[in-house]
Amino acid sequence: MNIKEAEQHVGYLLFEVSRLFRRRYEEQSKSFGLTLQQTRVIGYLSHHPDGLSQATLAHAIDSDPMTISGILDRLEKRSLVKRVQDPSDSRAKLVTSTPEGNELFTHARSVSRALFDQVLGNLEEGHEEILMGSLRSIRDQLIEMSPENKEPHK
Repeated sequence: MNIKEAEQHVGYLLFEVSRLFRRRYEEQSKSFGLTLQQTRVIGYLSHHPDGLSQATLAHAIDSDPMTISGILDRLEKRSLVKRVQDPSDSRAKLVTSTPEGNELFTHARSVSRALFDQVLGNLEEGHEEILMGSLRSIRDQLIEMSPENKEPHK
């Protein structure tokens, strides 16, 4: 399959758009020193002020616990997250975002939104809504297909 043929497949285009967005975001986020993964971690934590375990966080952002551990180490050194004792389990720690982390996430989110606004601004009127609806439909179908949502055979 050549590149022209590949470009006719939605999977290829979804992957390319995602890859290019990540690359452009990483270029623009250098000014405040967060990778996309670090931004995702802080963003997820900002929506869970009581904290999350590393395992829950890893699952939530589709990563593995070892990768999350390294990301959290770097964020903790910058005082953007902190690990606190889990009040319900003395052996476990919860990860929370600090006020500095939340502030930096707000800035990172504005960079991301500006990038999307710039890219989506070239779409014809009404096409963004069609795109969003189509992507939601694809996402929902993929979620429905996941093993967690399958009923066991009897």
